[in-house]
Amino acid sequence: IHGEMRVVINVKQLTRFFGAMFRDRDDEPVEDSEEESSSSAESFEETINGAMVMASGAVDQETRQLEEAQSAYDISLPARHLYLGEMEEEGQMTVADEDTTTVLPLLCIPHRVLFPGETLPMHIYNPHIIQMLRNARTTNKPVALCTLLSTASEEELAQPHPQELAQVGTTVDVVAFREEVESPGFYYGTCFVVKFQGRQRFRLLESFKRSNGTMEGRVAILPEEELPPLPPELRPCPQHILTGYMATQVMAREMECTPQVMARLDVGRKRMAAPWLSGSLCQVPAWVFNMYQLDYLRERLMAVKLMKVFASSEEGVASRLPSDLSHLSYWLARRLPVDDKVKLELLQLNCPTLRLIRGLQILDSLTLLCCTDCGREIAKKNHMFSMSVDGPLASYVNPGGHVHDTLTVLEATSVERMGLPSTENSWFPGYQWTILNCKGCSMHKGWYFEATRRNLKPVRFYGLTRSSLVLKSS
Repeated sequence: IHGEMRVVINVKQLTRFFGAMFRDRDDEPVEDSEEESSSSAESFEETINGAMVMASGAVDQETRQLEEAQSAYDISLPARHLYLGEMEEEGQMTVADEDTTTVLPLLCIPHRVLFPGETLPMHIYNPHIIQMLRNARTTNKPVALCTLLSTASEEELAQPHPQELAQVGTTVDVVAFREEVESPGFYYGTCFVVKFQGRQRFRLLESFKRSNGTMEGRVAILPEEELPPLPPELRPCPQHILTGYMATQVMAREMECTPQVMARLDVGRKRMAAPWLSGSLCQVPAWVFNMYQLDYLRERLMAVKLMKVFASSEEGVASRLPSDLSHLSYWLARRLPVDDKVKLELLQLNCPTLRLIRGLQILDSLTLLCCTDCGREIAKKNHMFSMSVDGPLASYVNPGGHVHDTLTVLEATSVERMGLPSTENSWFPGYQWTILNCKGCSMHKGWYFEATRRNLKPVRFYGLTRSSLVLKSS
């Protein structure tokens, strides 16, 4: 036994071998009768069988010990972006008042949509952008990150055309940075290694370039327009019904909520929706009423099969979900493997309830992940899993400055490995990576990751670039 290799022994062949060996001994030749030789062979076979049973039990015990020795991967490591090296941590968290207008440094990134609460690592080589980040750190100002709708060169990033910029973006704070005077291998000059954290949504009103070459923009901080607790049609509800329902709703949000409380809450919903009790002019459909209820939306979200994957937890999914409606909508939006167009649609919604409902609709329609170039099926949604606390989809950057939204899956089809494996700048410590290309069109689709230590689980997985995939229904 070595590792997971097993040796299978044929007991009858072993019996005949030892029987022939004993009969061929030259020291004391013995002539046994057919009955004695038959009984001795049966006795020997029973002995061997007993030994094999004991050996099998020992093998199973050793296999269980080996499986127990395998440790689950620490999913907090990829979220720390250790491949970036030692960085100086910043405790800055800038939050502006909603519906206010301000002038902020403007950072334009091609095909990059960031949600509040999301982390974005970057290698920045543009001297104008580096100077802008230095000024922002000195003045303790956030940076307005805006999506550049077209691919641009390093020179065009310094002053993009206004029509190529998305109208909605996210303010970010620098939470960690390191400035390198020389970065050999990719760019000989100053490099700014930085981690951004998304804060608030904004609408871009105007963009302009300063005399020092840096970009700035006049932005309006967008509000989070939460729906009222009850629909307007249900406002003239009798006070005793309204008071009882609101009290039950408060109890349902507690951590120690019982099934009896949830049942009472459901009864309260039906009573309030009845026109003869509430005094409404018309009966309100149940789906309209549920749109206003955070508890119902959380229950529907937890009922999704992929929720354990999105929450990065096999148990305690409810404890991983944000309790605030706005944070919950962003939490779901940044985990959806959708393109930039759909992400911008979600970012433009001011109402967190509508944002959450739209995210649930996308989640229900997600079935297959196919190649954007040839349409071949690459993975299914039930192959998704989380290798990071950020969920199955997270952003990582390579030393060349290219940021990849990487989706981790356990199985992938129609892909082939290219080149030799490497552990250099691995986004997942303890794993080596190999480039993956599509078998149909030979376009780059991601990486194959394999554990470098035997005690890591999973042993191997795939990291697919989100930009190379398109969602389809079966």
